[in-house]
Amino acid sequence: MPDRQINLRQATADDTPALLSLMDSVLEWLVAHGRTEQWGTVPFSQIPGFPERVTDWVSQDVITLAERNGKCVGLLAAAPLIPPRIPTGLVPEGSMFVHTVMSHRGPDGRDVGSALMNEVERRARTHKAPALALDHWAGSAELARIYDKRGYVKVAEYTADQGEKTVRNVVRVYRLSLECPD
Repeated sequence: MPDRQINLRQATADDTPALLSLMDSVLEWLVAHGRTEQWGTVPFSQIPGFPERVTDWVSQDVITLAERNGKCVGLLAAAPLIPPRIPTGLVPEGSMFVHTVMSHRGPDGRDVGSALMNEVERRARTHKAPALALDHWAGSAELARIYDKRGYVKVAEYTADQGEKTVRNVVRVYRLSLECPD
């Protein structure tokens, strides 16, 4: 039976190809399931400047990598920096922002998203952040259910230009108790 343990660690520059490969595989899965509205169809590794952006995130210790059996099966990009696309005043000052969380779409990705979200919640409490915030594509009922279940409250919607189209996104906030759970 394969090892089901998930190992979380800070990504390094050497992990950039594996991170891009994971991101491309998630996009490929979405496209195969007819879900192109969120990120389109161009692999992340082929978007001009995107691989360099991932390398930059890694150098800033923004990316946590999830491994199973030595293979990259998930990633979390989170930092105490609210992106400029988020309308002002929606996220409490000092909050941690989840820029992206992805997991392998096959059996190797099982429970990886939850492990990564638990990790970012732990990290935010350690840094005494009042809340965690994130945004996601408004057209995904699946994402809405996942974040609702985890206690992320919808605070607003906004639109953003993505290439040649406008995309509707949801901002969610999860207020943290600064007491660490047992």
